[in-house]
Amino acid sequence: MSKSLIRYLLTATKKLLRVGFRLTLFAGLFFGLGASAAPAEQALSVQMAQATAPHRFDFINWESTALLDEITRRWQPPPLPTSPAEQAVRVQTYLDQTTRLHTLQSQLDELYAGCPAETTCPAVTQQQIEALTRQLTTLKTEQVKQARAVEMILAQQVESVLRAEGLVTTGVVLPPVTFRLTEPPTALIISPRDRIEKQRTVQLQPGLDLSRRIEIETALNQRGDVSAYVTDIGGLGSYPAMVINHNWLPWLVETVAHEWVHNYLYTFPTNIAWGYQTFPRLTTINETSADIVGQEISRKVITRFYPDWVEHLPPLDDSGQQVSPQPSEFHLAMRRIRLHVDDLLAQGRIEEAENFMKAERLKLVAQGYNLRKLNQAYFAFHGSYALSPASVDPIGPQLRSLRAASPSLKTFLNQVGWLNSYDDFQTWLAETPADSPG
Repeated sequence: MSKSLIRYLLTATKKLLRVGFRLTLFAGLFFGLGASAAPAEQALSVQMAQATAPHRFDFINWESTALLDEITRRWQPPPLPTSPAEQAVRVQTYLDQTTRLHTLQSQLDELYAGCPAETTCPAVTQQQIEALTRQLTTLKTEQVKQARAVEMILAQQVESVLRAEGLVTTGVVLPPVTFRLTEPPTALIISPRDRIEKQRTVQLQPGLDLSRRIEIETALNQRGDVSAYVTDIGGLGSYPAMVINHNWLPWLVETVAHEWVHNYLYTFPTNIAWGYQTFPRLTTINETSADIVGQEISRKVITRFYPDWVEHLPPLDDSGQQVSPQPSEFHLAMRRIRLHVDDLLAQGRIEEAENFMKAERLKLVAQGYNLRKLNQAYFAFHGSYALSPASVDPIGPQLRSLRAASPSLKTFLNQVGWLNSYDDFQTWLAETPADSPG
């Protein structure tokens, strides 16, 4: 392991510990004052803390443990297959295990659903449940043993492509690609009621059950000025990043690269990453750029290391970018709903917009779409991903055109990295001819 890499990891560890201490001190001073002493503009923060306190994700503990584990891995890496073909077999075995896990879990859920009561099942069904549970436990134990090697194989493969793209500092990819195959936290999203805008995000414990999600949303919705939504996520740009187990390799690699982009953007001194939580447009630029780069890196990893998967990759357009899928009926419905809701909110007709979303959600559920909640916060979260077929945000096509006009992936990503505001983004657009060669 290079000295520069060791220095980077040690510096990151010390920085996170300092940040953790400051956050702990701040929480003690601020929340110790009580809600009555907090300034009016901090009331939402206090109420969010009260509603989520028992369910908050412990980032300090997770980061400190994961970073120290990462240093150990890089200093004393586990034995890995030496040839690319053997590495591909190891990864494919892991993916097959994930598929089997999903199948067993679906079978188990179906058995539970068929019981007359949550705590009472027929004897034969109970025996089937116990047998499936044993299989699941055994397979999960085996997969945990394989995860460490698979994480390192995929990280090294993504790093090799990043290195080929010139995304290196003194010959090293910084930050190093590192992630954990794990269940990421659930996310509480807060939007104002009078517009669709991601105002706050709080990370909660992974796998938070439905009753707790509804309890948190209800407590915050009672304020009358915000819309709340608790949702699962597929990955998180912590360091190491968190990536959910998935059996579709292109998506898995794309998510690893996507989360690395978030970490890479934080290495720029003045950058949109630092405004991620504060400015919604910068959030959208950040997430959409990560999507574009993630797709490109994933395709190159698959093409280079997993030839059996190449036929599953989507086609490319004339500019060499991945062709977006045709919008489904669900995507078209969500676009239509979003546009109408935006129009109603712009006229100040908040309750009418909310009643419209409730009615449309019930129609979608009747059509077989398992949509638990549809409100301003839902759209604020999903609207950050402007490449989605359901998106109405022009930032998606705009960033695609900027990538097509950039001579390399490095040029594009570094240009994003030096953006300091939405005005900077608009200037970049204005200075880039639409027909610039890629």
